[in-house]
Amino acid sequence: MNIRLIKTQYLVIALTLCMQVLVISALYIDNAIKAEQRSRGAASREPRQRLLWSEFLSSVSDVQFRRMFRMSKDCFKHLCDQIISAVGEKSFKSESFIETHLKNTSIHGAHEVTSGGYISGEVKVALTLRILAGGSYLDIALIFRCGSSYVTPIFHDVLRNWICNDRVIKIPNEEYFRDIEAMKQTANKFSNGRSRGIINGVIGSIDGWLVKIKKPSKTDVENSNDAAGYFSRKGFYAINCQVIVDRDKRVLWRSIKARGGEHDSTAFKSTTLYEQLLEDRNILLENLLYIIGDSAYALCSFLIKPFDNVRPYSDLDSFNYYLSSSRIYVECCFGEVSSRWGIFWKPLAYSLADNVTVIDSALRLHNFVVDWRVTQEEPAEIYHAERSIFDEETLAFMRGQTSRNLDLSVGVHANDDDAPPQTRRGRPSALDTELRNNGLAIRHNICQRLSQEQMKRPDRLGTAAQYRTDRFGRITLVDE
Repeated sequence: MNIRLIKTQYLVIALTLCMQVLVISALYIDNAIKAEQRSRGAASREPRQRLLWSEFLSSVSDVQFRRMFRMSKDCFKHLCDQIISAVGEKSFKSESFIETHLKNTSIHGAHEVTSGGYISGEVKVALTLRILAGGSYLDIALIFRCGSSYVTPIFHDVLRNWICNDRVIKIPNEEYFRDIEAMKQTANKFSNGRSRGIINGVIGSIDGWLVKIKKPSKTDVENSNDAAGYFSRKGFYAINCQVIVDRDKRVLWRSIKARGGEHDSTAFKSTTLYEQLLEDRNILLENLLYIIGDSAYALCSFLIKPFDNVRPYSDLDSFNYYLSSSRIYVECCFGEVSSRWGIFWKPLAYSLADNVTVIDSALRLHNFVVDWRVTQEEPAEIYHAERSIFDEETLAFMRGQTSRNLDLSVGVHANDDDAPPQTRRGRPSALDTELRNNGLAIRHNICQRLSQEQMKRPDRLGTAAQYRTDRFGRITLVDE
């Protein structure tokens, strides 16, 4: 009996081994057939050749280049030179560096056989700018003769390691608000505006803007309630980005951490800059330096906002007008960023971390273009030439949207200037009272000086409005 059982076990083992051998043989034969098919396809297919950047550059006009990459050829070259000086030629691998140092190496030959050769640094930067401008990764892969699977990894790699590199493009952030002299220089530029030096302590203009995004995934947030916090009152998911700019629309500080459902005042108070300004409030008050914002922010000694519910053509209304003429630069910054980079015309569809990187890169590149533009002989002509191109494409995109979602077609939205939320109950703290009283004093002083200089809100003809108050307290214009 035991002998039969042993023979049966041996037979089962032998049959199992035979089946395994047959399966392995079948897989081997199948893989061999597929390999033969691939080799035949590769033999019949023309080998891929990388697009030379010099060849592409000579094939497009200046206007076409600006339309594709949102900057001129000279500005693009300056950006590449700045990246090279920060990361080095070996890391950037420019076309000239590949031709001079890598072309005759064995590794370059292997790259040419397998994938067509190295992708030059200029092509990587151009590819990144084209995606930021709103291009499709499929079209970009065809233009630059690279695999479509390469485009997105290159895009994120360039943003993280080159564009968001402080050695390439740096946003001052909190460092700026520790430099009294730098803040005074900014205040001098703001004082040259319409207020003729009366509003002379402005160190930046602040506002919040909502960048439209896809609903955050479960991997981005801990629970569904966190995802709901990104849903803004405008009816879409967004990131609330707080930005401070100077009179040249250059970004001085940004915070890309708040959820779209947060109020501007709440988002600003949760930043490290707000804590820093609280600590330095006495220094700023001594030098009469302050930020200006809209009605969404709380009035304090270092943040001045307009009066609420003012009568037309009153002294308070005149103050609001001249304050707005200085604050408008942050709105212009948002407009330029959103019109230049078409990626914001639709919701950002990356992870939250990558969305933040895209926003930060757009702001850094905005600063880079502003810095380059002011060094040119005719910066105003460059600005208007760019706007004519960007505005035309923005309008063309919006015309293609349905009337139902037209108001949501562009992905960057300024937050409403509603009053700050009243989250505190009971009496305000001594610090809150101190900050508000000092802010009221600064605002009252500016308002008095504007009144003494008889500076009124201009009427529609551009002249100072003449008005009178009737017996009912209503403001009426007086015809001259």
